[in-house]
Amino acid sequence: MEILQNFMGPGAIETMKRINENGNVVGTIIVNSEGFPETTTLDSLTAATYSTHLRTLSHLASNALKEIDVMDDLVALRLVSRKAEAVVAPDPEFHLIVVMRRK
Repeated sequence: MEILQNFMGPGAIETMKRINENGNVVGTIIVNSEGFPETTTLDSLTAATYSTHLRTLSHLASNALKEIDVMDDLVALRLVSRKAEAVVAPDPEFHLIVVMRRK
């Protein structure tokens, strides 16, 4: 959680704890600018898999959005499947990924 605090400020740990208290949240991942999971509540293999694919997907979505409107920025990307849902909040220094169970 130390890296989390460095990336997101002093309130980040409380925010991550609050997110993880939601019953539908499976886990959270903080991905650094190089694409490696820095802080996660998931096992390392699952975190690496989500990090790799969702970071790539958010970059593609951001680029597509820039082609539509160069003045717009991607704030969040929500991916919904039958079993799970993932939300990616991109930032130049890190990506926050929240993985949730579908109801």
